[in-house]
Amino acid sequence: MDEVKDFVDALAAYVGAVLEAGDGMADYNVEAVCVVDARNHLFRTVSGLYPDEAEAVYPLRGLCRVDEETLELVPDRQRMAAVTRDFFSPVASPFNTYPL
Repeated sequence: MDEVKDFVDALAAYVGAVLEAGDGMADYNVEAVCVVDARNHLFRTVSGLYPDEAEAVYPLRGLCRVDEETLELVPDRQRMAAVTRDFFSPVASPFNTYPL
């Protein structure tokens, strides 16, 4: 379970940094986040690609939510937790022996 939490923490930090670098304007761009290596928390930002869960490409906007107080986009940990199913569930890999 710690592996999942660590992944969500790392992805939230990465998405937060991308939002900060782009002035929080995820609504107006076509950037996506590609998970290069989930276990080692390696991500990269890609542009112009359609979301493709099979290739571990997720739209930046899809990993965010609007903060009710500031009305700015912030990383959405619940959506990121849903992404972990693609990497850490027993179905994701026949070699995965980590219980959820």
